[in-house]
Amino acid sequence: MVGNEKKLPKPLKINSVPIWDVGPEEIKAKQKEDDSLKKYWDLVGKPVEVGKPQFFLKKGILYHKYSGKKDTEEKIQLVVPTELRHKVVSLAHDTLLVGHRGAGKTLSRVQQEFYWPGVHDYVTQYVTPFSITCVDSVGSR
Repeated sequence: MVGNEKKLPKPLKINSVPIWDVGPEEIKAKQKEDDSLKKYWDLVGKPVEVGKPQFFLKKGILYHKYSGKKDTEEKIQLVVPTELRHKVVSLAHDTLLVGHRGAGKTLSRVQQEFYWPGVHDYVTQYVTPFSITCVDSVGSR
């Protein structure tokens, strides 16, 4: 190799990312079948105290409405059934545009649009192996 020539950069290693190919009818069906969401279906239409989470239907799809302590606006989040949670976190963490951010940033990104019981633990468990790999690869340079 001649001294003036530059080495080509190594290609990025990208995990396969599942495409969000789920329509509204499939989301409705999966929400209704999911045992972890049963208690939220029971809360639809019931009065709630100010500042407490509320669950409602829009075109038959279950949503979560929440006003956080810091937020002045309400968050409307799609309630994600168990079967689709991996896809949601994968899109928030594994795509080129987000670049394998840590658990906190990935969780924040997921919670902008989505809700499910135990979302914090799920995201943390998903991201942790990536964090260890990233630390190991940086440390070995």
